[in-house]
Amino acid sequence: MAFEIVIGQYHPGQSLIHRLDPRIKLTLLLALTFAIFLADGFIGLGVLSLFLLVCIALSAIPARLVFKALAPMAVLLMLPLILNIFLIHSGTILVSLGPITLTTGGLYQGGFVMLRLLLLLVSATLVTLTTSPIAFCDAIAAMLAPLERFGLPAYEVSMMISIALRFIPTLAEDFDRIRKAQRSRGAVFNIGGPIRRLKAIIPCLVPLFSQSFQQAEDLAQAMESRCYHAGGQRTHYHELRYARRDAIASLLVAALLATMIVWL
Repeated sequence: MAFEIVIGQYHPGQSLIHRLDPRIKLTLLLALTFAIFLADGFIGLGVLSLFLLVCIALSAIPARLVFKALAPMAVLLMLPLILNIFLIHSGTILVSLGPITLTTGGLYQGGFVMLRLLLLLVSATLVTLTTSPIAFCDAIAAMLAPLERFGLPAYEVSMMISIALRFIPTLAEDFDRIRKAQRSRGAVFNIGGPIRRLKAIIPCLVPLFSQSFQQAEDLAQAMESRCYHAGGQRTHYHELRYARRDAIASLLVAALLATMIVWL
């Protein structure tokens, strides 16, 4: 089975979410993140979960892509649940096995933090899946443009973020190719404890870093050969323009955020 990673990939489409202005999508992502942290109970997170499910349905993104994006984060999602089970002992005791005590308070707090983190990952993944790297770069540059008067190179910052997102799936493909090459030479990656498995990955990381530096150098030479230089006023083939659908989406998220504030 091929090693796949969805973070940073763009899934082309013509859905309503795809056609939203990328500046609006980034702004709404920040507002939605604020709303997720404002929610102080499962009811609020449930409303936000329903909103994200509707957004995924409107984006026409296959559910398998969202699951693939969350799969590498499974350990990160389970960590809050495990920590809260061990550290929080409020409420009714459900199970007690020596030093391990499972209580209703620990389950509640762990599940709440895990769901909050899950919603943050899903919302960020939805934005990357429905926004092309070029549009993402243009949106960040436009949003950071007012800071240029203070010396911030807005376009260069946005370009670096765009390149970093673009290279995530490339690095995943390179790692999969190197891992298969090492496996064909007799390397074993799925035997032993966690420490042994981590040590087995080291022979893959060394050529991966070497290849990454080579790709970065090739990209720098390609940009230099095309006379790229920092600074200067740049034009865009596709100018970003706000539409009625952007205003409607902004009003919906604003109403959702106001609801979270009223519930506090």
